[in-house]
Amino acid sequence: MTWLTWRQIRAQVWAAAGVLAVVSVVLALTGGHLADLYTASGLGTCVAADDCGRAQGVFAAGVQADDLRPFLYFAGIALMYLTPAVIGMFWGAPLVARELEPGTLRLAWTQTVTRSRWLLVRLGLHALAAVLTTALLSLAVTRWAGPLDRAGGLPGHDQGLDLPNRFAPLVFGARDVVPVGHAAFAFVLGVAVGLLVRRAVAAMAVTLVILAAVQVLVPAVVREHYRDPLSTTTPLTVSGRPHQVRVDGQVLAVSMPVDLPGAWITSVRTVDSTGRPYAGPVPEACTSPAFPPAECDAAIDRLRLGQLVTYQPAGRYWTFQWAETAGYLLLALGLTLLCAVWIRRLRLS
Repeated sequence: MTWLTWRQIRAQVWAAAGVLAVVSVVLALTGGHLADLYTASGLGTCVAADDCGRAQGVFAAGVQADDLRPFLYFAGIALMYLTPAVIGMFWGAPLVARELEPGTLRLAWTQTVTRSRWLLVRLGLHALAAVLTTALLSLAVTRWAGPLDRAGGLPGHDQGLDLPNRFAPLVFGARDVVPVGHAAFAFVLGVAVGLLVRRAVAAMAVTLVILAAVQVLVPAVVREHYRDPLSTTTPLTVSGRPHQVRVDGQVLAVSMPVDLPGAWITSVRTVDSTGRPYAGPVPEACTSPAFPPAECDAAIDRLRLGQLVTYQPAGRYWTFQWAETAGYLLLALGLTLLCAVWIRRLRLS
């Protein structure tokens, strides 16, 4: 049974190995120079915000001197989101569906192999290949992007590259161990959908829709609840500092960049001196063209506003990584049990 399963999966394994080899070579050829830029910029030793800001500028100039590195950065993120989807669609969904659709299970299950053993061997070998492939890809991408991720978690990052840090929703799911858990879940989800739908192409389409929904809902709705967020209020003094002001009738919206290196900022609200949300009234200096922008800024400063920032600190990054990975693995285990129960109830006639 194991040898037969290997013969059926070996084409997928060799294809995955080929992709992994190409990705590894490309990242190896470009990653060394990126690490050298990080070291030469001084980011590895800076402490004060001013020193880190200057180092960020040097590092950003070196990275942006070649369009290839920014492209590879976002290509790596896309690859780590596409890999679980491809595994779920092309490895998981057809695994049982292509046996059910033509009825070849009738032959397999009338031999000496039990249904449970048939499912366990096929699931086990495919899942092992899926997890190992994703783990190696994630390791290669995470190591290559390490200098960029570390730069995004240091003070003064707003003076360097305009890239999200590794805790940001876009990047978080494409780094370290989360893609591995995601791949395991995607594979078993595809198997479960194929078992229920019984049509390979339809199962692939349904699996893609579910995985796309999961990739949107987890960072947007679920992830922020792993730990209660922290909050801090900072004075909103805009004169002489970067800021944005928007006036819509009697509604005033003003904001400034938030400096919490490496943190995942979930919300930023403008509040008054008592801590209540502020939207107006709008100072006359901000509505009349007779006043210069500096007068508007001074009027906003006199309001003594603040910014209430809600965030997950950088120190929780690995807590969130392991929590999300564990969640995906538990879902995969639950779906595996569902498949085991459902396949025992299938009738061959």
